[in-house]
Amino acid sequence: MVKGHPDFVFLAQKVAVFVDGCFWHGHDCRNTRPSDNQEYWSKKRERNKKHDMEVTAMFESRDWKVLRIWECELKKKNEAVLLKKLQEYQLMIEHR
Repeated sequence: MVKGHPDFVFLAQKVAVFVDGCFWHGHDCRNTRPSDNQEYWSKKRERNKKHDMEVTAMFESRDWKVLRIWECELKKKNEAVLLKKLQEYQLMIEHR
């Protein structure tokens, strides 16, 4: 079992892929800041971002490569952004 709950795991390549929800993980791709309970949501997102960094560091300390994809990057209108990210990631993997 791989701890940290990646969405996709490639054991042979030691690659963990996370698809992070924009609202829950604090991406500013759109207006996703609720007007109610602003302090609660701000703290919640900051905790999530801190946890994401800790999980990434844990994987990297074990010589894994981590790819994080934003939920919004999976939309058709952002296809070019995602393809560029994947191509850059592939180059990084090939040169490690």
